[in-house]
Amino acid sequence: MKIIIAGAGTVGQAVWNALAMHPNTDLDIYFDDPFKGYNYDVGLYGNNVETGVTPPDGVIVCVSTPRAEDGSCDTSNVSEVFKKYGTKVKYLVKSAVDPVWISGQNEEHKITYSPEFLRGSHVHADATSEFLNQTFAIYGGSDCRWWDELFRPVLLDLKDVRYTTLEQASFSKYVENTFLATKVTFFNEMYRIYETLGFEGFDAMVDAITLDPRIGKSHTQVPGPDGKFGYGGHCLPKDMSALRHLAETPLLDAVANINEVYRP
Repeated sequence: MKIIIAGAGTVGQAVWNALAMHPNTDLDIYFDDPFKGYNYDVGLYGNNVETGVTPPDGVIVCVSTPRAEDGSCDTSNVSEVFKKYGTKVKYLVKSAVDPVWISGQNEEHKITYSPEFLRGSHVHADATSEFLNQTFAIYGGSDCRWWDELFRPVLLDLKDVRYTTLEQASFSKYVENTFLATKVTFFNEMYRIYETLGFEGFDAMVDAITLDPRIGKSHTQVPGPDGKFGYGGHCLPKDMSALRHLAETPLLDAVANINEVYRP
């Protein structure tokens, strides 16, 4: 079985490292990322493949989808991957994409979407560990079971897997990231009020309330792990912008506007 990983960034490297541990010795994995020196006929560590070999059984799409000038999701890199490998191979898209756009692409391609929630600040070694230790997975689209069975032998901590529609899976990525951005904003606002009232020990207060599992500890730290207020990084601002571009949303508009005060 031949698998191409399109995109050798943090997610692509994590997927590569995980599949490299696969017990199936007939599984051949190749990177395709011209910007980093990998082409579809050249595998990592110099495993050359002659031009004209049989097409891959599957392509895992991990290319970047940056924020366009109008705030939407730029899906051009994903389009290039689809164009390159055609309509006969199975695709597993890990890149964050516009759910309306990807739904339209499904008419021509065999697309499964599986949202990836790796933290963008992690280096590749940590991202690989996080990928391998994930406890849940979502697959949406036409070949959910095929991709699930491919990863099962290396994702040993999986407890829950859901098969959904392509639209449900791709939209879930935006839901999670915009929720986390909103949660960060909420705790930043609580910190501001707490400090204004002259109270001390905000972290101790948060530590106490996060004993309630309905709240949880993630994304409650103020300032954040980078020492700054508000949400930043790559994914949260980009996905917040993309979802706001798809529909009017006063709540997310307010969250984004508040965050601009914290991170002008």
